[in-house]
Amino acid sequence: MKFLPVLALSALALAGNAPISTDSADSDSLVATFKKSSKSDIEGTIKFEPAKNGTVLISIDLEGLPSSGGPFPFHIHEKAVPESGNCTATGGHFNPYNGSMTATAPAAKEVGDIAGRHFNITGETFSAEIDDNYISLNPDSKAYIGGLSVVIHSSNNSRLTCANLEEESSSSSSATNSSSGSSSNSSSGGSSSNSSSSASAANGAGKNEVGGLLVAGVAGIVAALM
Repeated sequence: MKFLPVLALSALALAGNAPISTDSADSDSLVATFKKSSKSDIEGTIKFEPAKNGTVLISIDLEGLPSSGGPFPFHIHEKAVPESGNCTATGGHFNPYNGSMTATAPAAKEVGDIAGRHFNITGETFSAEIDDNYISLNPDSKAYIGGLSVVIHSSNNSRLTCANLEEESSSSSSATNSSSGSSSNSSSGGSSSNSSSSASAANGAGKNEVGGLLVAGVAGIVAALM
């Protein structure tokens, strides 16, 4: 147990806060297009467009969501959807700065945890806009989301459907940019917060939660050792 302080500090050092990203102003828009399939009735788009201030405007327009099993977290995942359409193959959440899903400060969360910073999808039809300043549309940025995917989960964390993030002009011609998800549970969940079916939210930099991260790191290590 005498090694716990050292391990806790090591875990804290590995975690980092994501910087504010304002480098997307002149970048191309990306879109994830979801199509109805034999396994999912969800269809629509989640678009990522450059805002004038260099942040990213996320526009959500979905229908066919299940009448039960919500609210529905959604995240940017670290890998693209393969041709097989297996949503499990998209890996975990996009997390270039080693953030934590349990962090309360937006900067300390995983970059791909959109729902965690803002809100979950609710209802059978959902439209909303979000201004996010941690993801980027700039290919030179560490937070660039091009070539990745968006996964919509049920409240029990299973993956309902997924779609690749592609340039908007090419997304309509892609045959593999959307697919239904597998029924297996994902290892990554989302925020439990709810939102109305039409909402607009913006996240701030937030205060550093170093104390909270340290406690969480120690707790996790103690649990692992036990």
